[in-house]
Amino acid sequence: MSKRMLVLICSIFLIVPLLFMGCGSDGSDGATGATGATGPAGATGATGTNGTNALAVPEPESCSVCHNGYVARNGQDHQDFYDSLYQDNVIRVDNLAYTNNGTSDIVTFNMTKAGASFDCSQVTNLNIYFTSYDNTNFVAPGRLSLKATTWTYTAGTNLCTSTKAQSASGDLNARNGIIVVYGYDELVGLLPPSRVKQVAYPYAALLKTGTVNYVSAANVAGCEKCHIIPFLKHGNIYGQVDHVAATDFYTCKACHLDDGDGGHQFWQELVDNPELAAREHNGTLTGADNTFIAANYGYKTSLMNDVHMSHAMEFEYPQSMATCNTCHAGKLGVVLADANFTLETCKSCHPVTGSEQAEKPQPSLTEVIPHIWTDATDCALCHNAGPSGIAPVFSAIHTGYDNVIYGDTAGTKYSSAIVVTIDNASFAGNVLTFGFHATGSLGGLSATSIAPTVSVGLYGFDTKDFLFGPHERTIDSSRDLEYVVGTTHPRFTTVSAAGGAWTVTADLSAWADNIVAGNVRRVEIAVLPKLVNGAGVTVALNAPSKTFDLTTKAFINFYPAIVNVAGCNNCHDALGTSFHSADRGGNIVVCRLCHITKSGGSHLEMASRSIDSYVHVIHTFQAFDIGRPLTNGGTDFDNAVQSMFYDLKIESQFPTFDRQNCQACHFAGKFNVPDQSKSLPGVFSSSWYPLVGWVRNIGTVPSYIAGPASRACGACHRAVMINEDDEVGLASFNSHTRTNGYLLENADILTVIFQVMSNFEETIILPSL
Repeated sequence: MSKRMLVLICSIFLIVPLLFMGCGSDGSDGATGATGATGPAGATGATGTNGTNALAVPEPESCSVCHNGYVARNGQDHQDFYDSLYQDNVIRVDNLAYTNNGTSDIVTFNMTKAGASFDCSQVTNLNIYFTSYDNTNFVAPGRLSLKATTWTYTAGTNLCTSTKAQSASGDLNARNGIIVVYGYDELVGLLPPSRVKQVAYPYAALLKTGTVNYVSAANVAGCEKCHIIPFLKHGNIYGQVDHVAATDFYTCKACHLDDGDGGHQFWQELVDNPELAAREHNGTLTGADNTFIAANYGYKTSLMNDVHMSHAMEFEYPQSMATCNTCHAGKLGVVLADANFTLETCKSCHPVTGSEQAEKPQPSLTEVIPHIWTDATDCALCHNAGPSGIAPVFSAIHTGYDNVIYGDTAGTKYSSAIVVTIDNASFAGNVLTFGFHATGSLGGLSATSIAPTVSVGLYGFDTKDFLFGPHERTIDSSRDLEYVVGTTHPRFTTVSAAGGAWTVTADLSAWADNIVAGNVRRVEIAVLPKLVNGAGVTVALNAPSKTFDLTTKAFINFYPAIVNVAGCNNCHDALGTSFHSADRGGNIVVCRLCHITKSGGSHLEMASRSIDSYVHVIHTFQAFDIGRPLTNGGTDFDNAVQSMFYDLKIESQFPTFDRQNCQACHFAGKFNVPDQSKSLPGVFSSSWYPLVGWVRNIGTVPSYIAGPASRACGACHRAVMINEDDEVGLASFNSHTRTNGYLLENADILTVIFQVMSNFEETIILPSL
């Protein structure tokens, strides 16, 4: 019983209403109990249940009993499933050869699986194509299939032979081109609504005929930053054959001809004419629409067009398209050469006229090019370095780097050149004093010009979560412990600020009773370094933080890192720039200072504001703000365009082609059921219901308080059910988490935190309220 003993240092008149605050032991509203008093966070408590044991404590979640990898799946099982997909080099195709006997195209090769001979006639999928090369481009006849209806397999020599009547192209040895063999074995699943296949064993082989000196201007390594390793287009087609760099994207050329007619005009419509796109999405195009599309949105199937358009217009690409270096590292001189300054290149990323209803923010060509032009316009007439050049050259307009993240044309990040360091801290008389400094310069910006904001978060007990967050407003109109250095704040003072060094004090007197009680033992000190360039844009810097122990009066390494920031930056390039302010990079702990467990998701229904919930929900592509007032960004489902973008949002896929790839973001082993003693309970927002223009199956779901596993692991699961409007599944899941933990309605979060943590603390002292 010692771990549940409450040492009460406040008066009996404060004890009784506190213990009755919130709800009955089963989370239901009370019928006849006394009204609860004002809770620790300032919210009015709900009516208590008559006869309920006042000392009843919510039981910790029991998820780990079953979700341990033996009885039911856990995080490692998710990762193990993902690791069973896309297994590199298990199936190999070797000794690929082509001959022509005057009437037939004959392709032979050996196939092995895990080093043993393998009958190619038994493989799940096999394709053989030829594409011709004209010394510059891959052109018709492309996608010439050389795969016979039936082929022979000779077991003794492990030889697979495909013999097919030759086409009008005749003997392909007389033509420049490539023969590509590719496919997969064991199809595991599909990722709707895309064409992405989840396969176990992909394979590919390549053979050149004649002379082919093609070198892609892009790198497969760039794709692998966000996608599968090895990169597999559509989940099953190797971007690089046998890991030879010179073969980057050769297999793609079997379909993506440089002279073929593109078939995804919908991408351009999304950014240029979303009203038209909505009609196409709903299957209501008119004959006039089809004529307009053919006249305005035609394009060629080159990889440049298909990759640029899909990322700039269709997908939720998580960084600026101006960062050409992501895909073209080491080859910027090739892609930004003046010869590539054509309308085709520009239109591959930019809408032509743009639309206010479009979701992508890319500026339209009519905004950036105030000239009269057509597809036949020669941009080089004006954009050249010669005497006739009256406009900037291509490389002057696009450096290949996002100027929010990079400070020069060599690809140097501001965050690597300009660094903020927290130097020292002390604590006495309820005052926390800390100093920090900044060094470095880049792109005409200097560390001495940083305007820092500091935050101090107060950890709860021995958990990784903050019992009191700096971004809260529980005392007055100011943020509790967040301070723009040099401004006026009731709890902060700037002691000194000169030459890129600062000393600041934070008065923690408001939380002194919690510190004395041991409810707060550590604080997190963070600096958000705001540095603004000449255009008034905040550049991307890393926000440092350190954990300070209030008892030992020293910095400590407190909680092991859960998330690998490098994994985030693989896709985002610099945290914060595409979804927040750029001074919040490099540190997930800093994210947690605002994204605490004590609030529900303000933009995401049925989610916690806590970072584990928010990030999981976002990467499961639950839509933002759908229930807000229409004047405040809500979704009008009677509006065909807004309804279409909602559909496209929830149909998006995590770019590694399964969100069960936990190690895309997490360190190994840091994605199983949370330790109940190391993470606080959290608040979930309610559902948004009813919605404008849509009566969905999921109706009113109240705001709940639940445990760490329901918050973190459950975030993905709930998001799937919300996206699928699965009312029964959501109700069942919530019932499951209630039965095996707690799901409390009309409860006070601070009360629940103290109750739950009493399971793990020898003594919890309730502070005066």
